[in-house]
Amino acid sequence: MKKLVLITAICLLGSCRSETEREAENTQAQAIDNYVNRQLADTSLHASLVINNATYRLIYKPGTGTAAGTGDSVYFSYIAYIFANSGAKTPFDTNRDTLGFTPPLHDNGKGIVGIDRYLPGLDDGLRGMQTGEQAEILFPASAGYGNTAVGAVPPLSALLFEVNMIKVAVKR
Repeated sequence: MKKLVLITAICLLGSCRSETEREAENTQAQAIDNYVNRQLADTSLHASLVINNATYRLIYKPGTGTAAGTGDSVYFSYIAYIFANSGAKTPFDTNRDTLGFTPPLHDNGKGIVGIDRYLPGLDDGLRGMQTGEQAEILFPASAGYGNTAVGAVPPLSALLFEVNMIKVAVKR
């Protein structure tokens, strides 16, 4: 009997958490859509791409050359922000010297696209970028840290990365 009660309690707690996550995801989706629409009204925005129905890449300066794909080495600078539902951005990590965060979480922006090294939303946003491209990659918690707190990032946080693609080294 105790096992049944415990299993029932675990299931109920799990469904409550899932409901909280779903509510956060819906609220984040609306906040992200609002932000993207505001940015679309900005004349400096070159293009907006929706990736996997959750991740957006807002291109402020197009790049040149071959687009980064799975298996390609990329070198990029970034500032990572917690994206609040109000649209406010709070920086939490960078590999640029401007904010004084050390060490950066992502080895100075060197890595290989598509090998699960980066957060899923960041990885999706990097895929397709070209050398010299400047963009914002914006994604909900489900494509970031999910319901886990990591450092200064609270659980269920949407994230925004300002990215400057320095180089794409095609390995395909």
